[in-house]
Amino acid sequence: MPFAFDPALSTGLPQDLQPIEDRRDNPVRGRPTLFRLAQANMLAYTFPDFVPGFAQSGINLLPFPKLLSRPIENAIRYGQQLYGQQFEVSSNQVAKVAGDIFQEVEAAILWNAAARWNRFMAGQSWGQQPRYPAPSVQSDPSRQVAVVGLPRRYDWVRLLTPEASEWIDALRGELARHDLLLPTSTPDIMVTVLPPECRLSPKFSTDIKNLGHKEQKLLRRAHLELEGRIEPGEIILAIALKKSLRSDRLYQPLYEANIMQLLLEGKLGAPRVDFEVHTLESAGTAARDTYRAASLAAVATGYASPHRAIRDLYEPANADELVRRFYEFLNERTAGIETS
Repeated sequence: MPFAFDPALSTGLPQDLQPIEDRRDNPVRGRPTLFRLAQANMLAYTFPDFVPGFAQSGINLLPFPKLLSRPIENAIRYGQQLYGQQFEVSSNQVAKVAGDIFQEVEAAILWNAAARWNRFMAGQSWGQQPRYPAPSVQSDPSRQVAVVGLPRRYDWVRLLTPEASEWIDALRGELARHDLLLPTSTPDIMVTVLPPECRLSPKFSTDIKNLGHKEQKLLRRAHLELEGRIEPGEIILAIALKKSLRSDRLYQPLYEANIMQLLLEGKLGAPRVDFEVHTLESAGTAARDTYRAASLAAVATGYASPHRAIRDLYEPANADELVRRFYEFLNERTAGIETS
């Protein structure tokens, strides 16, 4: 199945690859939806035998916005070919799917980057194709990492060890006595130290070969294996993905970062918790100035070396650059991990 839409193949697609679902005879209750964008099928159709960043150079170097828009372009062309002038999807439908595709594709890229990293840290040779710089830190199993996407409305506190999560529950209980809440928003992607009990499983050291349904399910459920196993200091990077940034949306990631740092750094004694915002468009928002804001946890505790709440605002140029930048981060961050 091609990365680009192929009209010759469209009419014979199996159901699990059809990127459009016809809902005209089975309408969604309370909605005017005539056709539904089938996100999982769109990804399986567009990335049938590769993951960007670990494919051919043309794919790896394709500008990131074009890479992420391809599943939507393929779906729309499919709908137009099969249903002609009757085909219609709203801008809201496209926007929702576009954000989810951003998360799933980036999570897949970083998963494969982490898998190669983990194999090297377990004593295997560094992969040669595609060619990325080998780690600068000494290989050691304790430097293995997990990259997991988190579902909507998931409380990342569930990843923490029982002792840490019980402390946060107690804090929330105390605030509840005053009719107050301490809500935690959900980063889209979390990077943690791989717990010792997970290092024996080949899952976190195995590449996914495509974005088919089986692989999508693996990525969606990987976080469940980490629940209750992560120490406060083992969350090394949280990523919020925003396809585009508007001035009125800048502060949501800032809140997410500050709450995470307040709990982990300020209350549970974790070292620096890095939080990033990845976007495809931030022009005209003053986002870079906004994200110079200091972490409130560092300010409140009088930390001698205060740091930003948002480590960086990053606009990926392409999948190749994303992988290289991630390896640079892992080299820097895991250098301080005490080896086993």
